[in-house]
Amino acid sequence: MIDYIIIAAYILGVLGLGVWCSKSNKTLKEFAVSNSDFGTFFIFTTLSASFIGGGFSLGNAAKVYSEGIYYSVMLLGFSLQIILVSLLVVPHISKHVNAISVGDIIEPCYGKSGRITGGILSFCSCAGILGAQIGGMGAILESLLGIPYFAGALIGCAVILIYSTIGGIKAVVLTDAVQFCLLIVAVPLLLIIGIYRAGGVNAVIEQLPPERLQLQPDGVPPSAILSLFLVFFIGETLVPPYVQRLLISRDRRKLMFGTFWSGVLSVPFFLVSGAIGLVALILLPEIDANTTFPAMVKLLIPTGLKGIVIASIMAIVMSSADSFLHSASVAVVKDVYLPLAGSENMPDRHKLLAAQFVNVVTGAAALLFVLFIPNILDVLVFAYNFWSPLILVQLVSALIGLKVRKSSFFVGFFAGLAGSLAWNLTLGRKIPFDGLLVGVACNLICFTLYNLVRRPPTVAQKDEKDSLILS
Repeated sequence: MIDYIIIAAYILGVLGLGVWCSKSNKTLKEFAVSNSDFGTFFIFTTLSASFIGGGFSLGNAAKVYSEGIYYSVMLLGFSLQIILVSLLVVPHISKHVNAISVGDIIEPCYGKSGRITGGILSFCSCAGILGAQIGGMGAILESLLGIPYFAGALIGCAVILIYSTIGGIKAVVLTDAVQFCLLIVAVPLLLIIGIYRAGGVNAVIEQLPPERLQLQPDGVPPSAILSLFLVFFIGETLVPPYVQRLLISRDRRKLMFGTFWSGVLSVPFFLVSGAIGLVALILLPEIDANTTFPAMVKLLIPTGLKGIVIASIMAIVMSSADSFLHSASVAVVKDVYLPLAGSENMPDRHKLLAAQFVNVVTGAAALLFVLFIPNILDVLVFAYNFWSPLILVQLVSALIGLKVRKSSFFVGFFAGLAGSLAWNLTLGRKIPFDGLLVGVACNLICFTLYNLVRRPPTVAQKDEKDSLILS
């Protein structure tokens, strides 16, 4: 009974925080990025909590349980990406001080059509990645509390919908900070208790099948290993929630420090969560891999402490899900609905209500991913295909201020789409190399060549053209 009380208290606390934050939400900008004055600690915790999520923790443990530790090592591609973003992209973010969405960054370079396309892609990728987190919530509640999988996913989604819809980015960032503090303690604690129960580190290593510790297991070709590393390196780069985290502070130094240390922290976290899968293979050799994390909690954590750990695992999922849910709603309203409807001058209150309505719709869309793709890490990889091959090159170019042709947006877009599809339908069936990477390469090559051949006009050329038109 005490465990249920603790879990209920945690949920009520999160909802209460959302209600408290709702008082400061009067405009779409406040809903999207608040007052852009968050400090280093909140940037660090909200970014860390956002990417850790169900896929990089529960899904990571499940994959290591079934396939081996190499999966956790490949996840370090994501860590490297976050660190590089802090060093190479964040210094340019001051150029976009008034932006509140990906579309605000894209439109000056690629026009309204680029903005709308970016908004649609933002929604698709966010809904897919949100689906991964909601699936994790369903698995947790089913394994630990006996709630049916889809009903658990529905309950988790409803809680996230409530506090993120009424509280906006402020509620998301503050709850992320609380949730981060919970998960950063609970996950290592679970591993330590598991190793102790298994007889110590040496006993764990001795009992594991040798192939589970190999960085290239038998039967897995080097191209598949490289592909997986690159997918995690590129796939989630600058997805909408991470871009918005770069817009919640005007202080470039705070952004750089928060982002950099978030990437550094992810390295031990990925290895620790993956190691839980290895320990589970010894203690629970017959379970369904997708239930690895909650099954370990059920086995190792005593009553009383179990409620705290379950709340922490729920925090892992909710901290990522709320970020993608929030970003999807901002993208749809700011980058799709308002430009298409010609309603940029709509009253602020109406824009806010539109974003809150879309929050609910996005949550429903995410549940569809849960129904069709069972493993949450597989959901992540699937969702990446709506982002990196189609828009990553164009977004990075806009962020760092490169001069490009507006039409180059769709040159890169269609090149990435065609490359991904062609590879997946032909060579991709024989060569274990992800079509997402081929799509990104095709996008980059065609985008670059097009801008080299058709150089963007200089300021002087634009002024001359404008004077001719006026005369």
